[in-house]
Amino acid sequence: MIEAAEPVVLLTGAAGGLGKAIAARLLRDGFRLLLTDAVSLDSFAADIGADPHRIWHCTCDLSDSAAVRALSVDAAAAFGRIDCLVNNAALMTPVPFADISLEFFQRVERVNVEAPLLLAQALAPYLGADGRGRIVNIVSGSAWFPPKGFLSYITSKMALIGMTRALAVELGDQRITVNAISPGLTRHAGNANDLPDAIWEGIRSRQAIPDLATPEDIVGAISFLLSRDSQFMTGQTMFCDGGTVFH
Repeated sequence: MIEAAEPVVLLTGAAGGLGKAIAARLLRDGFRLLLTDAVSLDSFAADIGADPHRIWHCTCDLSDSAAVRALSVDAAAAFGRIDCLVNNAALMTPVPFADISLEFFQRVERVNVEAPLLLAQALAPYLGADGRGRIVNIVSGSAWFPPKGFLSYITSKMALIGMTRALAVELGDQRITVNAISPGLTRHAGNANDLPDAIWEGIRSRQAIPDLATPEDIVGAISFLLSRDSQFMTGQTMFCDGGTVFH
């Protein structure tokens, strides 16, 4: 077990464009990181130029409840503490409505909704240990402007917003805050070429700030919600979407 004076964050979905940006920002802000993804993170520290001693990582299939429970145990043992949880991982595969199978729908819900629940249950005793526990769920502005083909994903993200509000009540007496960040579609190296220019321009045109979001536009809000500055804010969904959703 490694002793750590710095606060420790468990971040899921660390390998993606937003996940890497979250990790890099939190390292700069003085956190140690417990990282997981469905793919290997062996080169992660080198990829972002980080001190490997401040990072622990493992692969985990979040659709497997037994694997999620094992992740909780292993992550808690790595630094001997966990102060914060960021549920960033998500399945976002488009499928036409008529082709959605129950098996596919259930897998999306397992990753996007059930894994955050299991992690919150398992880690709550650690998060509440020093009165500064934080949970941040990454949801999606697409729930307010749903495109065709994403019924499973959007359903899961709205469920996660409801879970955010309910968990805030469940965990408030332990001084654990639970909030959500709702970014709009965010452009990064992993998706920049996946959508036609017309889609990106359509997103830009709906925003009050006419710039396409990058991960760096989102991560500051996440860091704030993990900090002591947000200690009296809970059950909220913060929209970081350039002014697309006014709520």
